[in-house]
Amino acid sequence: MWRVLRENIPEKLMALSSAILIWLYVNAEKNPTITQRFTVDVEVQHLQNGYEPPVVSPSQVTVVLTGVRSSVEQIAPRGIRATVDVSGLAEGKQRLPVQLNLTRDILQDVQVEIVPPTVQVTLTKRISKELKIECLFVNTPPDGYVYLSPIVFPETAVVSGAREKVNQVRRLIVNAVPQRVGEEVDDDLPVVALDADNRPISGGVTIRPSHARVVLKLTPVSLTKTVLVTPVWKGTPDPSVAIEEIAIEPRTVVISGKPEVLARVHSLETEPIDIDNLTSDVIRSVPLRAVDGVQLTTSSVRVSVRVRRLPERPAP
Repeated sequence: MWRVLRENIPEKLMALSSAILIWLYVNAEKNPTITQRFTVDVEVQHLQNGYEPPVVSPSQVTVVLTGVRSSVEQIAPRGIRATVDVSGLAEGKQRLPVQLNLTRDILQDVQVEIVPPTVQVTLTKRISKELKIECLFVNTPPDGYVYLSPIVFPETAVVSGAREKVNQVRRLIVNAVPQRVGEEVDDDLPVVALDADNRPISGGVTIRPSHARVVLKLTPVSLTKTVLVTPVWKGTPDPSVAIEEIAIEPRTVVISGKPEVLARVHSLETEPIDIDNLTSDVIRSVPLRAVDGVQLTTSSVRVSVRVRRLPERPAP
């Protein structure tokens, strides 16, 4: 038997080699080596309290898997997680290695490459500050009215976020815009952060509360005006005397009211002063006549009438 086995050894080795090559070829056709690439978001792990969500650059990496088809296709793309560990790191920029959650069992017969293998992570502490909320509004009230000082509740809000962003905030404002020009406002309005150039800071900061109630009321205008007092008389003095002097105190009074009403008032009259059959000097407090829409600083004036006795006429 050994003699038979030793016969034609070259031919037998050739046949065995051919069989092995054929087996390898058929197996490679059924389960070839492939390469797959997946784009994965980079997650930050073990972030300390008091820090803002870090900035990761680049925020995604490419995971390249190379191996036989059966092994590569066992790895689900959704199951791949790329992470960086920031535990114990201080504020600032750090370059950290990217780690995958794939175990050795999963990676059997698979080669893994992460592109890029490291990413830059910027850690920033969170700070906060309290600022007063200002109310901005277009001051164009209807004729005869003015806006009262706006009421804002609450009066302050807290801005928090990354140190760099929070330090940019110089003012907190609410824009009180009525539905129609010249109307009152009573509404909850968003609080907006502004920088030193009065430009809105759109991101990177949190404002609490985010809204404030604004009440903006109108009130009638009350202008003032000084006018003369005009005395009004009724009756005639006794024929034996003549009126020598009339004195009014005060001679002028201050009135207030809407502009269109005050424009029509040039003087104020007294109530009629009765001088019928007057024979001697008299001092009286006389009320002023009321005018619709006009408020008076005084309701009466002091009127002094001084008379002079006439010479007696000779009897005819």
